Amino acid sequence: MHYLVIENKQLEELTYDIVGFFWDNGNEISIQEGYTGKNNNYQRIDFIVSLDNCCFSEPHILKTKQFIHFCKDGVYSNVIPFPYRIFEFKDLNKHTLAAFFSWSKRLNLFKSSREL
Repeated sequence: MHYLVIENKQLEELTYDIVGFFWDNGNEISIQEGYTGKNNNYQRIDFIVSLDNCCFSEPHILKTKQFIHFCKDGVYSNVIPFPYRIFEFKDLNKHTLAAFFSWSKRLNLFKSSREL
């Protein structure tokens, strides 16, 4: 899988923890400051990954690609037909990210297709 991680300068350390998790699971990673959806290079991207320190808000969802969004109250994805919180926590920090990564590994959620 190829993940495009949208860089968040305010949460830079957490951004690179997320990048490391997907990379360590055998996935391709691209990092950039923003996403417009208009670049032809986006065709090879499977998921857009974003994070912020606010609660999830529907106007912020991406409609053009599958996404994984890390925010203050959990991890959301639109892989299911409607944006759905796949993991809940009270605050976005290193500890809650570690809990999410552990849970994801047990379920093999983000293993690259060549590893399955």
